[in-house]
Amino acid sequence: MPAPFKQLSREQFADLLLKFPFTRKINAVHMHHTWRPNRAQYKGHETIVAMWRFHTQTNHWRDIAQHITIAPDGSIWLGRDWNLPPASASGHNGTEQAGPFMFEMIGDFDEGKDPFDGEQRRTALEVIARVQQRFGLAAGTLQLHNMMSTKSCPGTSIDYHTVLHDVAALNLPPIGSTPVNLMADGTIGAERQAELQAQQQTLREAIEDLQRSSGQRPDPADAEPCAHDGIAAQAVDSLVRGIVLSPADVQAMRPHLVNLRMGEFSNNGQWSTSPMDVDAIFDDFLPQALQQARAAGHPLRLMFYAHGGLVGEDDALASVRGRLGWWKDNDIYPISFVWETGLIEVLGQMLEQGQSRGLGMRNVFSDNISDPLMEAVAHRAGGVQIWNSMKSSAQRASSGNLDGGAVAGGAWYVARQLADFCGRYGDEVEVHAAGHSAGAIFHAWFLPCALALGVPRVRSLHLLAPAARVDLFQQQLAPYIGAGRGIDQLAMYTMADSYEKDDECGGIYRKSLLYLIHHALEVQPLQPILGLERCVRADPALKTLFGIGAAHDAKHDAKHDATHGAADVVWADNGVDRGRSASRARTHGGFDDDPATMGSVVRRVLGKADADRIVELPAVAPAGAADPWRAALQAWPFIMPDQQYGKRMSDYAGKAGDYPDGQAGMYPAQPTLLPGMSPPQTPAQPGLQLSPQAQAAGGRRIALCVGIDSYPTAPLGGCVNDARGWAAALTRLDFAPPRTLFNGQATREAIVRQLNALVADSRAGDVIVFQYAGHGTSVPDLDGDEKDGDTPGTDEAMCPYDFADGELLVDDDLRAIFQHLPAGVNLSCFFDCCYSGTITRVALGPRPAPPAAGARARYIEADSTLLDKYRARRQPARAVAPPLVDSDPMREVVFSACLSSEVAHERNGQGDFSRYALQVLAQGIAGLSNGGFADRVTQAFGAAPSQHAKLYSSDLGRALPFLRPLQRPLQQMRPRQGVDRRVGVPGRTALETLSAPARIELATQLARTSQLLTHYY
Repeated sequence: MPAPFKQLSREQFADLLLKFPFTRKINAVHMHHTWRPNRAQYKGHETIVAMWRFHTQTNHWRDIAQHITIAPDGSIWLGRDWNLPPASASGHNGTEQAGPFMFEMIGDFDEGKDPFDGEQRRTALEVIARVQQRFGLAAGTLQLHNMMSTKSCPGTSIDYHTVLHDVAALNLPPIGSTPVNLMADGTIGAERQAELQAQQQTLREAIEDLQRSSGQRPDPADAEPCAHDGIAAQAVDSLVRGIVLSPADVQAMRPHLVNLRMGEFSNNGQWSTSPMDVDAIFDDFLPQALQQARAAGHPLRLMFYAHGGLVGEDDALASVRGRLGWWKDNDIYPISFVWETGLIEVLGQMLEQGQSRGLGMRNVFSDNISDPLMEAVAHRAGGVQIWNSMKSSAQRASSGNLDGGAVAGGAWYVARQLADFCGRYGDEVEVHAAGHSAGAIFHAWFLPCALALGVPRVRSLHLLAPAARVDLFQQQLAPYIGAGRGIDQLAMYTMADSYEKDDECGGIYRKSLLYLIHHALEVQPLQPILGLERCVRADPALKTLFGIGAAHDAKHDAKHDATHGAADVVWADNGVDRGRSASRARTHGGFDDDPATMGSVVRRVLGKADADRIVELPAVAPAGAADPWRAALQAWPFIMPDQQYGKRMSDYAGKAGDYPDGQAGMYPAQPTLLPGMSPPQTPAQPGLQLSPQAQAAGGRRIALCVGIDSYPTAPLGGCVNDARGWAAALTRLDFAPPRTLFNGQATREAIVRQLNALVADSRAGDVIVFQYAGHGTSVPDLDGDEKDGDTPGTDEAMCPYDFADGELLVDDDLRAIFQHLPAGVNLSCFFDCCYSGTITRVALGPRPAPPAAGARARYIEADSTLLDKYRARRQPARAVAPPLVDSDPMREVVFSACLSSEVAHERNGQGDFSRYALQVLAQGIAGLSNGGFADRVTQAFGAAPSQHAKLYSSDLGRALPFLRPLQRPLQQMRPRQGVDRRVGVPGRTALETLSAPARIELATQLARTSQLLTHYY
C-alpha cells in the first residue's frame, strides 16, 4: 500500500484479521527481522516509508515486502495488501491464490544485538497465534526466514522451539469473543459506543488502505527483503537513515539551511539550494526576523553552524529540523551549512575491511597492535585522499573563483550576502559561528572570507572537538582572535586526553576520530590537531592563547595582550551540567548532542551568566552516547560475514578459493586454544533437555538478577545493563522470567529476602542462578573465621544500594543462606564486582591494584565512616554462618569477574566479565562443564587480561554440566583427593604453561601479524 501507513494496536489487528475480506488462502506464517534499521534507528512512520521507498523504487516491487511490520513498542504498521503474496523468501512466496502471511519486526535480533523482548515480543507471539487461529493452521506452519534460506533472519538469538512454546502458552480467546460491556439496563454506554464507532471507522479505513492496488506486475518469485545480504551500502544507508520531509518541514527549514556538495550549491539529494534560495534568506526571511528582534528589544543574533565530517546529508537535515525550534526559543537565528562530505561512509568501509583482514587477532593482541593496524589500513587504503577531499570541499565552499572560472563557492556567496546585510543594518545584527569536528575546517575558510568581504565582526566562535590542524588554525583563524581583530571571542570544547583514548570509532578503532586523523589521515602522520589536548599543551602559542600554564602578566607583548582573555578551552567531561563552561561529552560525536555543551554555547552567545536561565537542549540520549559510525559500519558488506556469506569465517578451510576476497591465510581457521580450554562447539538450541531424574524432581530453572548503577555516593554505568543482559540470556536458556532488582530496589534487605526465597523454593532437580553486578568491597572479619594470608581476616562484601548505611552483604551472609540449599539443587553464581574472587567463601590474596586506564572499577574503599556503620549494624545481632568443614564440599558454583586481589572493570556501558560471559553463552553451551564455561570466558579476555575471571567451586562442581540439573545430590559424590574444596582450581592461562603445539600456533599468529603490519606500513 502506498504511504501513509496505518498504525494499529494488537486488539485492532485481531479485529481486522477477522473482518478482512480474504480471497487468498493463508497456509503459513513467515517471521522476519529488519536487521537495519535496528531498534535504535526506528523513527516511526518515517522508517516504514523509507522501507516502502526502498522496496518499490530500488527493488521495483509492487509494494512494501511485508504484510505488517511490528515496531519496538509493540504497535503494528500495515503493509502490502493481505491478498497479495509477500516478498518473503525465494521460492516460498506463494501466489495470489494461496501462500504465507508475512510479518517483519523492527530490530537486529542476532546474538548480542537488540533483545527480542517486551511489547514487541508479545505482539509477535500474538500475531503468530492469531493468524494460525484464524486459518486453523498447525503450530509448525510458522516459518522463520532462516529455515527457508541461508540467512540468519529473524536473528540468531531467536529460537524456533522457544517461539512455538511461547505461542502455545498464550491461550488467547477466539477472535471476536470479547464481550461488549453493557450498562445495568442492558444498553451500551455512550462512551463505549463512541469507542466502538471509532474502532469500526479505523477498521474500514484499514481495509480500504490494504486493498489499494499499486497496478504493477507481480513480484519476482525470488523476491526477499533482507537488505544486509548483499545490497549496496548506500541503499542500506538510505533505508536506515532516510529522512522524510513534509511540506511543512521544507517551509520551516528553508530560511535556515544552505546545502553544499564539493563546495558548490547542491542541486540533488534530499535538499537542493540555489543562489535564489540564499537571496530569499537575506532579502525576505532575515528582514522579517530583524523586525521581530527589534520588537523584543534585542539584536538579531545569527548563528552560522557547520556540522562535522561524520554527518551525512540525512542526519544533518534531521538535526537542522530537530534543533530549529530550540535555537529560536533562545532568540538565536540559525543558518546551517549542510556540506556532504561522505567521510563517515568511506572511513567506515576502510576500517571494516581492515578488521576483516585481521579477524581473530584482536582477542589475542592488545590495542597497541590492533589500533596501529587500523591506522595503517586507513592511511594506505585511501583515507588520506578522502580526508584531503573533504578539506578541499571546505576550502572550495569559500572560494570566489572555482576551477579558474566565474563560479563561486556556495559559502562565498553566503558571505557576500551576509556582508551586504550587515552593511545595511549595522549593530542591529550580531554574527556568531559554531563548528563541530571538521566544521572547524569549514569555518577556517568561511569566517576569514566573510571578514574580507566586509562583515564587520564575528562576536563569538565555538569550536566543538575541532578536527582542524593546528597550522591551519594558526594561519586562518588565530590572527583574527581578539577584540577589534575580527573574532571577539573563541571557545573551544574538546575532550580531555583520557576520554579521547576511551572513545572509539564504531568499535573497531579504539580511540577517537581525532586520534585517527592525527595518526593516519594526514599526508604526514602525527600532524598536530587542534582538538587534541596533547597537541594543545605541546604548543606554546596555543597555551598562551587559551591561558594555559603561566599567568598572564605585564611582560607579555602587545600581541599577546590583544588576545588575552579572548579565548578559552573547556575540557570535557568536566562534570559541570550547566553554565558558560559546562561540557559532559565523552565521545567525539557527542558534543552537538550534549545539553551541557550546547547550553554553554547559547549562554556565551546571549551573554548570560552561569546562573541565568536559558532554554536547555533536551537530552534525547545519554550524554556522549552518539555514535555516527554505527550506521556506516553496519551498512558495509563485510560487517556481518556470517550473513554475507552464509557461514562463519572460522568455517573456511584455508584455501584461497574458499575466501570471499580470495586471500588465503588471512582468516585463521580456528582460534588459538590455551591448555585446558575446550574448542568451540556448534551452538545448540536454547531449549535444554532435562534428565529423567531432574524431570521427576521438578527440573525448574529460576534466577535472581541484580544490577545497581545509581548508588547515591558512587554511581556506576553498566550494572543494570549487565543484569538485563543476564536475564535475557537466561530466559533464552529456558529459565522462568528471572526475578530482578535494579538500583534502588536492590537494598540489602531485598537481596537477602529474594535469595532466601530462591533457595527455600528450590527442590531437587532445579537449576538456580544468582547474578550480581555492582560495587564490591572488603571489611574486617567480625567473627574470626577468615584470614587473608598473614594479614588480619577480612570479609569480602557486595555493596547493596544502601551500603553507605552499613548495609553490606558479606560472604558469611551468603554462606549462611546457601547452607540451606536442598540436596540435588544446582546453584550457580555470577558476580561482576570487585573483591568477588571468593565472595561466598574464604578470601586469600593481597589488595587489588588500581583500575586499568580507560576503565572504571567496581569497588568501594571502605573508609572509617562506613566501617563504623557496618560494625554498628552487625555486632548487636551477628548472624554467623555455620563453620566450614573440610569434608563438606562447596555446594555453590561461583563464576567471579576477578581474583580477590583484583578489581572488576566496566567500560562502554557494560562490565568486562558480563560482556565476555554473555558472548560465550550466545555461542551455545551444549556439552559444556562448569570448568569448560570458565575456560571459554578466560579465553575471551585474551592473552593479556586486565582482570582474571575465575571459577570457584569444589573439584566436583568444576566437572558438573554447566547450568544443567544434577543427576544426584552433590553430597553423594566423592571429591577427588588433593584439591582445596573451598577455593577450587583456576584454569591455566599463563604463557609459561603453554604446550609446544600452542607455542607454535602463537608464533604462527605473531608471524602473520608481522606480515600484515609490514604490508600496510
